[in-house]
Amino acid sequence: MKYLFKQFNKNTILDFLIIMFLSHIFYRFTFIGTLQNEFSLISQIKNNNVTSKSFFVESPTFTLIGLLLGIENIDIYKILIYLVSIICFCLIVLNIQFLDKFSTLFLFGGWLVTCSWFVGYVDIISVVLMVLISKNCIENNIGFINTGMYFLLLSINHNAISLAVSIIYLVLIKKENIKKLLLVVFGSQILGNIIVQFYLNYIDFSGRGRLRFVFNDNVIEDATRFVGENIFVVLWSGFLGVSIVMLFVFNSINWVEIKMILISLFIALFFTSIALDTSRVFSILVIPIMIYTLDLFNKNINFHNKLSLTYSIVALSHFFIGVYYFYGSSLTSSPHNEVETFYDFIARMVNSVMSNIWN
Repeated sequence: MKYLFKQFNKNTILDFLIIMFLSHIFYRFTFIGTLQNEFSLISQIKNNNVTSKSFFVESPTFTLIGLLLGIENIDIYKILIYLVSIICFCLIVLNIQFLDKFSTLFLFGGWLVTCSWFVGYVDIISVVLMVLISKNCIENNIGFINTGMYFLLLSINHNAISLAVSIIYLVLIKKENIKKLLLVVFGSQILGNIIVQFYLNYIDFSGRGRLRFVFNDNVIEDATRFVGENIFVVLWSGFLGVSIVMLFVFNSINWVEIKMILISLFIALFFTSIALDTSRVFSILVIPIMIYTLDLFNKNINFHNKLSLTYSIVALSHFFIGVYYFYGSSLTSSPHNEVETFYDFIARMVNSVMSNIWN
């Protein structure tokens, strides 16, 4: 009971309600259109006949969970993915409370759009691990056991995202912790990629990986053009309402801190420029930058006196400007509306369970 009261005194309950409202009502949950293909990988592995060629195979988290639980029905697989998403939302809310009164601002970032529109990808797990890593880095709690394990899991979950954000963390970390973090990052990246490669060899995957895909014809050409021609949409899709906070912070911190944020931002843009799913990648890569900026915001006593104004501006800009997202084209709603919606899926599941009672 004391624990619940403690969480109520923080932003925990409010943050959970906001994350559920934004994801389920304002953005609207949607399963990815290729979920059937990703689910079929489970049976392919069981039958020792992996025919999938896409590089999503390199992100094995949901596949391994499905194998361990013996899931053979795609509806059960969808329920599993949804439950994992909700658990991850809870973990994010609980672990972002170190930002104190400014924790809620993190929820207005573009990462939540990505995690709402692309349910079935492993992005939500990447977000949880980055929140945990950011928390440890800010609190100077960097070690091979805790932070190293988070980086290792991130590398296994999505090796390309892990590589990019590792570089960003090395830019943002305090100077006295750079060597320690470098050793943690290097060790976890090497071990993580060895584990993923062992997994790919074990299942006899013969498709092209992410690195090879980047060098396919026109991939870099299209990816760089997408970012260059839509830079403002890309930037807004990454930060959304938190963009306002970024501008506030830039006017109140020293040049060294501004420079680290800008370098990190350009690194995120560089990696985004070699990926075709533009805003999806960028919104995930800027999570360390967003948390770092909000921590600076929280540590500046002047901003505490402007808390109501800050939240008002962020919320108003977020809802009135709305969502702009680049994913092959400029979008204001999920690109996965052609498949059964999450809401129709829930209705179908409830009707199936209750059919004998309601009839």
